[in-house]
Amino acid sequence: MDTFGILGFIFGLMGFMAFLSESDLKKRIKRLEDELSQIKGTSFSVSKESLAGIASGYIGKQVIISFKEDCWDPDVLTYGNTKGKNVIMDADDNWILVEITTPKKVILRIFRLDSIDGLTAVN
Repeated sequence: MDTFGILGFIFGLMGFMAFLSESDLKKRIKRLEDELSQIKGTSFSVSKESLAGIASGYIGKQVIISFKEDCWDPDVLTYGNTKGKNVIMDADDNWILVEITTPKKVILRIFRLDSIDGLTAVN
């Protein structure tokens, strides 16, 4: 076998290995998508207009609220998702009213939809 034949064989083998690796990656992505679809709750991170419609549909339901990183509102920083239970009481095109139940008290807070990055319904 000459040098070009050996190089052709090596590159062919590398191409075959890359093909197998890609098909394995597709299987792993499919498995992760299936796992994500089985997680309880539905998460939304969309435009302000869509978020207003989603929030209106979740009135009276418990949610997890994720806020934008650039949000400086002290209420957002104090009453994030790590403390208590968040229930949407009312919503319109610009604001949502949230009842936050902590171990010590119940707090009503109003948040601008501009400061919210997403909502996740808790089942």
